[in-house]
Amino acid sequence: MSDWIEEYFADVDAMRLDEFVARHTDDAVVIVNNNPPAEGKDQIRESIGGFWSMIDGMRHDVQDRYDVDDTVILVSDVYYTRKDGQVVPIRTTSVLHRDGDKVDRLAFYNDPTPIFA
Repeated sequence: MSDWIEEYFADVDAMRLDEFVARHTDDAVVIVNNNPPAEGKDQIRESIGGFWSMIDGMRHDVQDRYDVDDTVILVSDVYYTRKDGQVVPIRTTSVLHRDGDKVDRLAFYNDPTPIFA
């Protein structure tokens, strides 16, 4: 991984919420699995911040990357650190679209069951 996506996921893995939110357009939409879309920076902050408050950490290990125009598709093993300290790997697919230098659409899909088991 290199370029903007590396910086983006450095903020994600460090769970730097302010920096993460700032990487999105004001009208960005974030979709997490089958949850309702978070629309705009306030909802994104609430949605992602809420999830991050339920874990102690995470680390993305990108397995595949596909770039198509302004869209990047990633297949990653994400190592989530649970509140009990156990680390669980979960295969995740992320789709990011950029408008200029900001992300305006993010969707990621995984099975979070092991995080909360």
